[in-house]
Amino acid sequence: MNALLVLSALMASQGAQAVAPTDSVADMHDDLQELVVVAKKEVIKSDGASLTYDLSEDDSTKGTSLLDALKKVPMVTVDGQDVVYINGDSNFKICVNGKEDPMLQANYSRIFKSMPADAVQKIEVITEPGAKYDAEGSGGVLNLITETKQRKDGYSGTVNASLSNRDYNLSFFGRMKYDKFSLDANVTYAGDSFSDQTTDQTHTNINDSSDINHRQVMKQNQRIGFNFLNAGLNASWEPNEKNLFTFGGSFMNLNGKIKGYHSTTGMYDRGDILQWQYSQDVSGSLKMLSASANASYQHSFDSAGHRLVLAYLYNFGRNPLDLTTETSDPINYEIYSPFTNNISLNYNREHTFQIDYANPFGGEKHKLEAGAKVIFRHNTATGESGAGDSPTSLTLNPELSVDMLQLQDIYALYAAYNGHFGNLSANAGLRYEHTRMGIRNRLDETENFTRHLNDLVPNAAITYLFSPASNLRLAYQMRITRPDIKQMSPYQQTAIGTMVQEGNPDLESEHSNRISLTYTNFGRILGGNIFADYKYTNNAITQFAYYNQGDEGSMILHQTTANIGHSQEFGLGGFLNVNLTQKMTFSVNGRVAYVKMISSSPLFKNHGWTGNYGANWNYTIPGDIKLSAYGGQTFHVIQLQGSYSGWYYYGLGLSKGFLSDKITVALNASSFLQNSTPFHSNIHSGNQHTYTDVYSKSWRVGISLTWNFGHLNSSAKRTDLYIDNDDIYSSGGNGNGGISI
Repeated sequence: MNALLVLSALMASQGAQAVAPTDSVADMHDDLQELVVVAKKEVIKSDGASLTYDLSEDDSTKGTSLLDALKKVPMVTVDGQDVVYINGDSNFKICVNGKEDPMLQANYSRIFKSMPADAVQKIEVITEPGAKYDAEGSGGVLNLITETKQRKDGYSGTVNASLSNRDYNLSFFGRMKYDKFSLDANVTYAGDSFSDQTTDQTHTNINDSSDINHRQVMKQNQRIGFNFLNAGLNASWEPNEKNLFTFGGSFMNLNGKIKGYHSTTGMYDRGDILQWQYSQDVSGSLKMLSASANASYQHSFDSAGHRLVLAYLYNFGRNPLDLTTETSDPINYEIYSPFTNNISLNYNREHTFQIDYANPFGGEKHKLEAGAKVIFRHNTATGESGAGDSPTSLTLNPELSVDMLQLQDIYALYAAYNGHFGNLSANAGLRYEHTRMGIRNRLDETENFTRHLNDLVPNAAITYLFSPASNLRLAYQMRITRPDIKQMSPYQQTAIGTMVQEGNPDLESEHSNRISLTYTNFGRILGGNIFADYKYTNNAITQFAYYNQGDEGSMILHQTTANIGHSQEFGLGGFLNVNLTQKMTFSVNGRVAYVKMISSSPLFKNHGWTGNYGANWNYTIPGDIKLSAYGGQTFHVIQLQGSYSGWYYYGLGLSKGFLSDKITVALNASSFLQNSTPFHSNIHSGNQHTYTDVYSKSWRVGISLTWNFGHLNSSAKRTDLYIDNDDIYSSGGNGNGGISI
């Protein structure tokens, strides 16, 4: 505590009387031990373009998973299948300390479940990323900040152990600094504990044009277990004030095992009489491994903020899959091969080079930024499928074999300007991205293709500052959704027996435009913002479905994509944070929107209202025991050929610190009033209708123990340029109809 603050408080309590030179502070106030000056930081901050949620200031998140902590962040919602939405959009990018982390690319929802919230200092939601960020991601950027800043030498660490009915977590985070060298390290291990991930699904296909093959029903039950290991290391060396070198790496390994999968598929006529039926059981494993290494160099010039940064990133991934399916119990259905086996192995390799330059001028009231980025992605995918009368006597089907090379090279340039003119500030940027992508099929050259995409992405904003805590912002932002290799590949993939996914090599990048007007005001008691926005897309990459007839009159649902969508969305939303007392806070956020969607060739259209809200309450009771409660709901999501149902979530937390908060014990519970969380969707295509009902066992009750040690609360320094390959599309979570972890 600054001595001037203490003396000022003492003088105020004494009527600002004169102090004799021989008087001591203790003589002036004999109750000095009871004098405490408290400075409380804000949990939520926003400037209209981004929002920051400070987890380190929210004790209710201790002992919870990062996925649970995200449910408390304004503009972020998590659905019943653990898919994350930013401002109602699942197409967003994820960064860690501003740079891409390969462990989050494959399945962020599973990793967020396993990662303790204590591993993250702040969560930043960037709704207007600007030209410096990759253009991909219409929802914006979710940036997880794990670092703090401090220049004192020393070390610190955190050990966390948690156990719940769903899983267990063990994690270590350590930091040290000596002279000009800093080092961060983290290790996390997690696995399922007393309860597997259990999901029950029912898929119903109705054919209104047929009386015999009228209703096809498939019921599934799956149980999956997992274990997860993640480790990371970051180091920095600052030989002098003008030069900074950083190095880092990460490793992630996720092993999933199918402990049980059973499905029954049957066809009924219009009179609900069974026509045929069969069952399937699946066993096998799903694995994901990734590793990365990065290095950067930053040179600072004489003027503040004038710098040049060079960076390099290498990512590697390996994803093997081995599934065996047994078909049995036929009723009026002929089984040709009772056993089938599908094996695939995918390798991902990526090199990224980036350069950024920033130069403030005009007394630091203006700033120019420019940069370039090159990404080389060369991925390989191999797979084979066999069938036979037993698992040990399978015959390979050459038509289902895969051996292909996937190419995606991206070349990007950007320039941005930011200026301040009294109470008015303005920024604008332009980013150009050229993409070369394609497939080289080494088994069948007829499926080879190469595409070149060119995207010019602008953004601009004007902000008027009424006061340091109040502003009005008008902004325009374009984002793109680049089609991925899977969406463009002509190869047909059977997710389950009655669903087939196929790509479209003629896809172009989707351009999403957003215009928003945001008013922000933060005070000691009340703070928040309110915004109105309009989104429109004229060439949306739209998934649509059609049906083909299979064996025994079964209906095969084919899903593909095309640039046929036209959408408009009118929204109104905001959030409010209230400091009710020094020990009690409350926040609420929400958004409501009207959506119109239409497509041509084939012609589909849909419209309706959607929205979401969330609330978070924290209270510290006597004994320094911290209580928390949170909850929220999302109303149905409009799709081109149907909709997804709404969902809701809630949770309670209790934590208590001991030994000057060196040790914290926390209890938490979520979704505990129901055994399973429901999720419903529907798809309509002419006379064909598909209804999906999913019930996931998600209730959770757990306890955690956190130990903080050491005397340093800093991390390895980082250059101002973070390589963030946020062009990779993340739709997130566990999808319907297939086996997932």
